[in-house]
Amino acid sequence: MTLATGINLALVLMCLVVMVQAIRMDRRIRALRDGHLDQAVEKLDNATHQARLVLAELKRVLSTDAAAQGEILYAARELRDELSVMVGVGNSVAERIVDAADKARAAEAGVRRRSARWRDEADAVLRAEAEARPAAPAPVADEARELSRIVFDLTSKRGNRVA
Repeated sequence: MTLATGINLALVLMCLVVMVQAIRMDRRIRALRDGHLDQAVEKLDNATHQARLVLAELKRVLSTDAAAQGEILYAARELRDELSVMVGVGNSVAERIVDAADKARAAEAGVRRRSARWRDEADAVLRAEAEARPAAPAPVADEARELSRIVFDLTSKRGNRVA
């Protein structure tokens, strides 16, 4: 077998393959013509039209929803700003309350120190008077001490205005 014969056989095989493909394509084209190709195209056109309508409706809905969402977002931002102002006011009021409580505690501690000092001074005066009066009976000293405690209690309840 020569080279020319081999090439001719390969060419014959290729021509046979092309003929088989052409026959298959002819059958399919006939099937499409007989299978109502125009109805298939019409159905495809209807489906495309329906898809366009749905897309137009979706576009309209999205445009109105976007505007509504923008309004909601704007209102939310206004509320956020208002709440941040309110939180700032609340924080400053809380700081004032804490400062006032600290000052009240300091003043109360000072009043307690002064009233303790006043009680010690009153007790010292009563002891000095008791020592100066040797003939005084013991129940009178107890009464004086009780009276000083009553006075102390009254002045400490009124805020120690006497001191």
